[in-house]
Amino acid sequence: MGQSNEDAPAVTTRWNVDHLTGHPGPNLVDHPLLSAILRSRGISTTEEATRFLTPSRGTLADARLLPDAEDAAQRLRDAIADGRRIVVFGDYDVDGLTSTAMLVRVLRRLGAAPIPLIPHRIRDGYGLTARAVDRILAEQPDLVVTVDCGSSSPIELQTLLDHGIDAIVIDHHHYSGALPDGVAFISPRRPDNAYPFADLAAVGVTYMLIRLLLGDDDAQMYLPYVALGSVADVVSLRGENRILVARGISKLRRWLLPGIIALCANAGVPQADLSSWHIGFTIGPRINAAGRIDDPTLALDLLLADDETTATPLAAQLNALNEHRRSETTRVLREAEEQLRASGWRPTDPAIVVAGEGWSNGIVGLVASRLVDQYYRPTIVLERDGEIVRGSARSVPGVDIVDAISASQDLLDRFGGHAAAAGLSMRYEVLGKFTDELNATVLDLCRGRLPEREIVIDAETIANDLDLGTVDLLQRLEPFGAGNEEPRILVRGVGHRSARASNDGRHLLLHVTDDRNRSHKAVFFNAGDRLAELTNTPKIDIVTRIRRDTWNGRDNLELHLEDFRPAT
Repeated sequence: MGQSNEDAPAVTTRWNVDHLTGHPGPNLVDHPLLSAILRSRGISTTEEATRFLTPSRGTLADARLLPDAEDAAQRLRDAIADGRRIVVFGDYDVDGLTSTAMLVRVLRRLGAAPIPLIPHRIRDGYGLTARAVDRILAEQPDLVVTVDCGSSSPIELQTLLDHGIDAIVIDHHHYSGALPDGVAFISPRRPDNAYPFADLAAVGVTYMLIRLLLGDDDAQMYLPYVALGSVADVVSLRGENRILVARGISKLRRWLLPGIIALCANAGVPQADLSSWHIGFTIGPRINAAGRIDDPTLALDLLLADDETTATPLAAQLNALNEHRRSETTRVLREAEEQLRASGWRPTDPAIVVAGEGWSNGIVGLVASRLVDQYYRPTIVLERDGEIVRGSARSVPGVDIVDAISASQDLLDRFGGHAAAAGLSMRYEVLGKFTDELNATVLDLCRGRLPEREIVIDAETIANDLDLGTVDLLQRLEPFGAGNEEPRILVRGVGHRSARASNDGRHLLLHVTDDRNRSHKAVFFNAGDRLAELTNTPKIDIVTRIRRDTWNGRDNLELHLEDFRPAT
């Protein structure tokens, strides 16, 4: 069994400051700190910097460059003109729900009466399954449009075609083979794709179809859906996604959609101040909660609600479901960590695989993400249901989890996803063999070296320059998200005082001081066990994100530490 994970060496963290050495280069904009951050993100000219800082002025490529997009638009026009029955079938996460809601609203606007369907995670499974096809057939449609799913379901699509039902697939996932002839398949992942930006979320791909249906000017009113789905699906906020999300958030802040108004009110978020952070950590999780532990149709109904009377109780339901989701995540995480300790897992092992009964399939992906954050290993968390285990995988940079899983596909009943996240199922009896093979595969993908946590530092500043003006400066880089995270700033030789662990012992709380003896509140989440490192260490170097903290009407600077070490 080996030593317990408590006795094993901790995962090392490397501070990547390689790009900060040498001559800093010319200022790209009117502030050296902002210029340094832009350079760290691969932006090297003033023109590139201007485009990055003003994404709302950017232009989108011709939507007709997406394969089958024109064909799909024409099929929809013909179906509407002929009064055919249309089913829109979308995934149960935020990307699928916003794609479905947006397309349904547009089709209604064009005179159709589309029937939206969302699979139930437990009863139907993920994506376009055989059970989902049964639900679709019961509606007797003439045309089915799948959004955020379908690219890995050739058999199910063939079933629809065999019943005389036309099919359009709108997706952004990797896929392993061709779909049946006759299916209009819109995807930037197709080998024959000519659209210059391939990292769109499903809601972004759906928006390209809507541009063809409505024209660019009329389509823009639906950009808030695109912002919600894109940020929540953690697609890269570079290129066209940055344009779509920036415009979408701007409209989202003044959107009169009753569901969003009610959701913001219930979450305690001023709608006029909505940011990508709120989408990722307050609004998105509430929309997701329905599909994780209940019926995702609740969230779709909220996104399609046209009046406050309908929207308000739905938002309250989603808020309650989100609270339940949080408590269940905490429980399953605790049980998963207990299983790791009992199994003798060590941080020197390349991957983590845990499975348990009563672990909701809607929670396991969140638990996998938490374990990745803690141990920095590709992680698979599975729910055991009799002789079957099914669940979710999450990975670290440099390890494509689909590649890692597919090396053992002969042991799997089903799998799919992308480099950072995937879903899978298998028989319980092969779980041990799968785990051994996964460890070997991950080690091979890492060329024999275990993944090392790395903090890429964007820029360096001095403690005396930390103030609210710095916060305002960094906000020019919004929207933040994957591919454009909040800047990590290195500050050397700061003092500290009043260090303590939070009441539950999980977090480290302190105040950071500068040479002028000004003090700023700082928090280092999930680092309560590092309190002793500050003893007899009067000066420390810190890597931090810089935030604004508003309390009782007053704004203060707050530092969210990512790491610290004795001052060098």
